[in-house]
Amino acid sequence: MKVTVEKLPTSEAILDVDLTWEEVEKASDKAYRKLVQQVDIQGFRRGKAPRSLLERKLGKEYIYQEGLDDLISEAYRQALQEHQLTPLAQPELDAPMFEMGQPYHFRLKVPVLTPVELGDYRSLHFEDEEVMVTSEEVERELEALRNQYAGWQKVERPAQIGDRVTVDLKLTVEGRTISDYKENPFELTENRPGLFAGMDEQIVGMQVGESKSFTLTIPSDYGNEELAGKEAHYELTLRQVEEKVLPELDDAFAARVGQYETLEDLRKVISDAIQDRKERQKRQELRDKVLEAVVAQSNIVLHPVLVKEEVEDMLHELSHMLERQRMSLDQYLLLMRKSREEYMKELEPDAERRVKQQLVLDEIARREGIEVTPEEVEGVFRMYAQAGQPLQRSEAQVRALIITLRREKALSRLVELATRPAEETEQQQGGESGEQAQQPEETQQSEATAAQPEATASEPGAGPTDEATSSSPATIVVEDAGAPADSGGQP
Repeated sequence: MKVTVEKLPTSEAILDVDLTWEEVEKASDKAYRKLVQQVDIQGFRRGKAPRSLLERKLGKEYIYQEGLDDLISEAYRQALQEHQLTPLAQPELDAPMFEMGQPYHFRLKVPVLTPVELGDYRSLHFEDEEVMVTSEEVERELEALRNQYAGWQKVERPAQIGDRVTVDLKLTVEGRTISDYKENPFELTENRPGLFAGMDEQIVGMQVGESKSFTLTIPSDYGNEELAGKEAHYELTLRQVEEKVLPELDDAFAARVGQYETLEDLRKVISDAIQDRKERQKRQELRDKVLEAVVAQSNIVLHPVLVKEEVEDMLHELSHMLERQRMSLDQYLLLMRKSREEYMKELEPDAERRVKQQLVLDEIARREGIEVTPEEVEGVFRMYAQAGQPLQRSEAQVRALIITLRREKALSRLVELATRPAEETEQQQGGESGEQAQQPEETQQSEATAAQPEATASEPGAGPTDEATSSSPATIVVEDAGAPADSGGQP
């Protein structure tokens, strides 16, 4: 068997296989021995019928074709192993009809994973800046907390921004009633988006018991195209005005909020929380910047099938997120006014970015000798079980966890390298540059990439979230929160 492999720049491989007639004959003998065990021939026990009778029953060409199919599978497996090819999908087979007594040629075309060519990622350097919390930030958080504990007190004065008002409100568009509320409470704000944009300014200055009619134009970018840009007629009666009463910032307030002894104790807790939030944000931004820089300096060739599979994974993630909000993917797409194909097309750039990050992290893990221990995998299973969300212990789940953990460790290693003191980086580069220049580039091991399509774990909760390589494909925003609920009579 002669097998030649041509790797194309399109992340595909062409396998040309030439077989002698003797090899085809031997394969047909193996096929006969296999088939004779499966087929009943009258007068013979299974496995004992001569080949001539089996050929009469099944056809001579059938037996030869069965042997040829086995040869094709064998040649494909050998080529993948010998040339260290990682297939991404089933191959396309170009196999003509064989002729008795003649040598045979067939061709396979298969999309394969092209090894990533990394740049000099060890030369990257990023400053790990110190996080500071200012007193102004603490006071802002404290004031926000104070507002959460505010009360409301009825007042006999004209309404103003910041008040909570109770109104009877009827909204019509072109004679059609869109909203009709009785004693609806909401807070007056300076900039209200959506259907009721501009309404608050009309209420400011009104007295309790006063009625008012006015006309406003609904914003042209309003989500309901039937209403966007049209004139809305309001009939409004103000029933009640309440002003916000803020609690005093003192030790009693601290005790009310969280049983803290003093207000300074509360300030310390708030400061620590801001510090922690900033640290996490800084860490995530640093991880993103480092990974983006490594990807940018790498040479990555992607076959479209990888991007397509990642898009499907992202849709799967979105579907599970929507289920938790009691919404189906079809309902969401209807809300977004997009077909499934249109939405998948929009996801492609993000999917391509994610796949590039995953492949780069796989190659970093290989270069740095990063592995995942059984204890680390067991720790993840234990963590999910303790959280009341036990994971299914399937082979695919374990494989997905290993890939996710390995990438996470690779990213941590990149950040560690990129934030070393500059002088340490220079010293290590001087010691390693000559040695690295002499080392031949190794091909990417199939062990790290064979499960690539499953790397994001299609099963719900398949692994810990990889902060750098995952992102929510969509966020649902509920419009007009705190305003009169315009969904009541809106089409």
